[in-house]
Amino acid sequence: TASTFFIMPAIFAGHVAQLKMPRLDAYALEISVVHLSMRFGDLKLAIGTGFLYERHGKLFIVTAWHNVTGRHSETLTCESSTAAVPDNILVTLRMRINHKGHDREPYPVSVRVPLVGEKNALFYIHPQGWPRVDVVAIPFDLDSVDMEFYVGDEFRKQPLRSIFPAPGNGDITFECCAFQQFAISDHELEQEWLERVEVTEELFIPGYPENIQAHLTRPVWKRATIASSVQLGLNQQPQFLIDSASHKGMSGSPVVFYSPSGSVRIGSTTYFRGRETAILVGVYVGRVGVTETVDPQIGTVWHRSVIDKIIDEQCWERLPDEIKALPRAIEAAVKSALSMCSKELVEDIKDPSSSTRYVFQRSLMMDLHGRARPSEVLQELLAIAQTYDGPYTPDEGD
Repeated sequence: TASTFFIMPAIFAGHVAQLKMPRLDAYALEISVVHLSMRFGDLKLAIGTGFLYERHGKLFIVTAWHNVTGRHSETLTCESSTAAVPDNILVTLRMRINHKGHDREPYPVSVRVPLVGEKNALFYIHPQGWPRVDVVAIPFDLDSVDMEFYVGDEFRKQPLRSIFPAPGNGDITFECCAFQQFAISDHELEQEWLERVEVTEELFIPGYPENIQAHLTRPVWKRATIASSVQLGLNQQPQFLIDSASHKGMSGSPVVFYSPSGSVRIGSTTYFRGRETAILVGVYVGRVGVTETVDPQIGTVWHRSVIDKIIDEQCWERLPDEIKALPRAIEAAVKSALSMCSKELVEDIKDPSSSTRYVFQRSLMMDLHGRARPSEVLQELLAIAQTYDGPYTPDEGD
């Protein structure tokens, strides 16, 4: 895209910074956010949020793993009261419309995106099986999706491109906008901000809390502050905590630094870009510490770096009925692990005062790619260890 450049001095605490500013589209960030209805057939199971993301010239919908699998990311329990899991999602996005060089109000359309293929699910997951990264990337091809809509009381379904032709086919063009079309284009400045941003920095989460929507399905913006270190991570994982009054329906939302004035502060220096500026910080996946009587209003965000890893590794998720391991698979994994132990080490696993059992529990969770609850893995490990009589691996000194 063509760019114009604007230089404005930035003066803050004795420092002056200059920054070249590309032409940005003020609507692109909101247009990149999409409303998701998770469905089994035509049965609506849940709602959530996602956003359009571009990588290597291809378009993806990024959202939470638990949205598209219908399972809790740690316990693997079905989140729908029907016990059904999604096999498709209805994605409501807003198409940017340009008529003879003039932008029009973005037009909302709903398209059906399948989630299940013949051999695997149709979305990418993080290659790290455990702890599970609660983020997915769904390949999104506008030329192969069906639009769903009503004409009066009549329900219709037909290819999106039969109604909204691709750019170049006529005076009117229709375009989906990925987040990158709005985000800051200075990658060095962006990376420096991510490496130095501190706790208490203000962020925003555009999404659909409790399915609340603004005009023409526009997302609602919720405010958040960083509550734990972005750089140090959380539980040795690339995630961090935010303080925000978030709600159901926001899972999968982009978490962004957003400045309407274009000011970006890094340490004692402030850069003024002169217009809206956004940095993608991560993906919001839900609250923690919530009980029937307590809600600390703390949410979890996976760092944006996991998105590129997911897309680049191209690891398809399993089919829905294969995500949770069968008891015999857990038993086989435990017996395989014990066969690599000495007799003394197996005795150590049985000792309740030893932490060895928990080391093996974590190792088994990784071997199973998180396809079981940690509690049931530990229970199976202890049950089999009690009666295990070999084979064993000799100690190094034997």
